[in-house]
Amino acid sequence: MNALLEPGATRAAGVTDDHAVLQAMLDVEVAWLRVQRHLGLVDDAVVAAVSAAASADDHDAAAIAAQAEGGGNPVIPMLDSLRERVRETDQGQLRSEAVAASETAAAIHRGLTSQDVVDTALMLLVARAGDSLSHRLRGAADAVARLAAEHRNTVQVARTLAQPALPTTFGLKAAGWLGALDDVVAELASTRAALPVQCGGAAGTRAAIESLVPGRSAEAVALLAAELGLADLGRPWHTDRGPVTRVGDCLVRAAEAMGKVATDVVTLSRAEIGEVREPAADGRGASSTLPQKRNPVLSVLVRAVAIEAPHLGATLHSAAGLAVDERPDGAWHAEWGALLRLLRRVVVAAAQTEEVLAGLVVDAAAMRRNADAVGPALVSERLLREVALLPEGPAAVGALRPALVTGATATQLTPIVRAHLPEHVLSDDALADLLDPTRYLGAAGDLVDRAVARHHAVTGQLTADHAIDAGSPS
Repeated sequence: MNALLEPGATRAAGVTDDHAVLQAMLDVEVAWLRVQRHLGLVDDAVVAAVSAAASADDHDAAAIAAQAEGGGNPVIPMLDSLRERVRETDQGQLRSEAVAASETAAAIHRGLTSQDVVDTALMLLVARAGDSLSHRLRGAADAVARLAAEHRNTVQVARTLAQPALPTTFGLKAAGWLGALDDVVAELASTRAALPVQCGGAAGTRAAIESLVPGRSAEAVALLAAELGLADLGRPWHTDRGPVTRVGDCLVRAAEAMGKVATDVVTLSRAEIGEVREPAADGRGASSTLPQKRNPVLSVLVRAVAIEAPHLGATLHSAAGLAVDERPDGAWHAEWGALLRLLRRVVVAAAQTEEVLAGLVVDAAAMRRNADAVGPALVSERLLREVALLPEGPAAVGALRPALVTGATATQLTPIVRAHLPEHVLSDDALADLLDPTRYLGAAGDLVDRAVARHHAVTGQLTADHAIDAGSPS
């Protein structure tokens, strides 16, 4: 990780670094020994000895990384380090002397292949990072729900193709953000529940496991899944990379949802618009040369993730399509960096997005000023439609249209209307109503209410599901 050129990377410290990867691989090996104990292949002393040696803090991750090239992956040097650590700690303190160190060393990794360990470790990393990611996204969604409710009726210019179009509300804009974030939170929960263990042996036949416990290899995999809190697909997926691409797709979708929020914040915080501002913090948003600037830097960084994420996801899909034979030759290896970077970047973006939304400064007065500055053109759709239905209305429409195009004010429009429509046909009060942007918001309020209600329902269901999962025995 190049933290200097990845601002905010410290927000994901320990999520995907070498220490985290190494610990996940060690955890897989220990879990597999617990499975062997359940199957009667080893005793408690073996499990205890390896468990005591399986802390990443006790292994040299840099040395393991340096040796990984020899086998094309880090599992072989990791196993060497683990077995050496077991020998070092096997002084009769942790196990009875009747249990030989060689027996323990032989039991480690027995029946597995390197891909089983790496794939399962990556799923563990996703699961662990997913907890943080889900927490951040739910925090962001909660903040947006509050913004949507608070600004349910705050009039704002709706812009289409970068130009003023119709009146809307900031509450409805926030409700749009909210719907996408709620979708992502739900998708993340579904993806997390389906993260699988990998356990197929050298060629996906589970031959080595079957030789250890004839007829019980499926049971062994189910036990491993339960030990690690992962799912069991019922089959090896060495060359079916759907589990990886589904994770990638979920992360890309999260980046897209956050990118939309960030893009809107960057746009609306422009000085000439000035409708929102990021929360202030010491040193944040400063320019190295322009002291007057306050850059929306968190949103800028989230946009960077949204730009990069789809390409990382595409790498995962490209690798999936090139998974040859029963074990991939290079396509599998190409996944690692892309998946870990995507995971790390999205976790960071989620923390930044939550902070932006929790402290977003909304300038309702500026929103109304901008709406008023657009003038009658903002409600031209309604004005022309209603006028066209009146006696002599078509002629009035023909006169009003060019005036609206050139940005005529309400004061300038009034004589044009009066030239064609006397007050008994269209009164001053009726004309004022047609020109009032707050009177042409459609179903904006109802849509906000629905989005907020859905958010609370989704949050409540996810909370209930989490409580059930937390209470389930592993």
